[in-house]
Formats: sequence, C-alpha cells, structure tokens
Amino acid sequence: MGVSPDGKYAATGGSGDGWVKVFETASGREVRAIDTRAGATYTLGYTGDGRFLVGSHGDGSLRVWNPADGSAVKTLSANAGYVPVFSFSRDGKSVAFPTEEGAISVLETSAWSEVRRLEGHEGGAVSSAFHPRGRGLVSLGQDGGIRFWDLGTGKRIHELSALAGGSGFRLAFAADGLSLVVTGGDGMVRIFGRKR
Repeated sequence: MGVSPDGKYAATGGSGDGWVKVFETASGREVRAIDTRAGATYTLGYTGDGRFLVGSHGDGSLRVWNPADGSAVKTLSANAGYVPVFSFSRDGKSVAFPTEEGAISVLETSAWSEVRRLEGHEGGAVSSAFHPRGRGLVSLGQDGGIRFWDLGTGKRIHELSALAGGSGFRLAFAADGLSLVVTGGDGMVRIFGRKR
C-alpha cells in the first residue's frame, strides 16, 4: 500500500487481478482503478510531491502512473526481474531500486532517466534508502553488507560489517538521519547510529 504525502489517498494492489485501486482515506471511497496489465502488484509508493505513483509488478516491471487519472507514465524495468522494493528521496526527485544484475539504479523522476548505477555488493543488492538530508544513499546486499554512497560522485564513502545473520532484508533512516534501522535474515532488527 502507498499513501499520498498529504495523507488524503491510499493506493492498494494485490496478487490476483493486476488492478491498483486508489481510495480516499477519509471516506474510504474508491476514486480510481488502474488496470496495470502487469500481473501482481508487490509494492506501491507516491513520490514526495504526490505527482506520481510507482509500483513493482509481477511481470518484473517497475511502472509509473499518474494517480490523478490513472494514465501510464513510464515503464522503468520491463522484464528486468523481480523488483522487491524501491525508495524515494525525501524531495521526490529521485528513486532507487535494485536491478536484476544486483546493482542499485538511481533515477531522476523529472525524466525518469538513470543518473547513477551503484555496484559492489557481492551477490547483489536487495534494498536501499536515501538519507533524509543531502545526497547520500545507503544500500544493503545479499551478503549482509551495508554501504554508504555519495550520489554526487557515485563513490562508496563508508561500509559497515556484514550482518551476522547473512542476507539482509530492508533498511530505513530515522527522520533526522542520525540512525539507520536494518532488518536481517536472522530475524534481528539492528539500529546503527551515534551513542548518546
């Protein structure tokens, strides 16, 4: 499910019929139905400005929709393999997702064009998150490795030791950017940050 930045709308998808439906959160009224024609919908999210709705789908694609009228805007990765998760920068100007090759692709939402491809995780990357401030991004690998990137240069600037339990699942920054929360394959939730 994805919720619009103003909280007025919620978009839902499922594994059965290939439809994405948009509802008013206050009334529960359905305001839009989008026939994705792309199979199951796994993940949905709005850009920070609410102009676009992005979904990962069963045909291996990541697709961009106009939530106001349900029209298709862009198919980002047709037949590129399963895209389990993607992340937006806080300002909504960038989106990042793991590719079939295991890299992290970073696109600008103004033209939906790739501006960075971050590589280096052994076994490939599975998740990413933008830092709430600045031009940084962190990625999580199949090997449990956590890497910090400077998006201005595309260079790796820091790395944390691999998670003890092997593969990682998801990661997210706290709103102030001072802590990083990581879930691992061992069922543990780890929080990285400065000691207070």
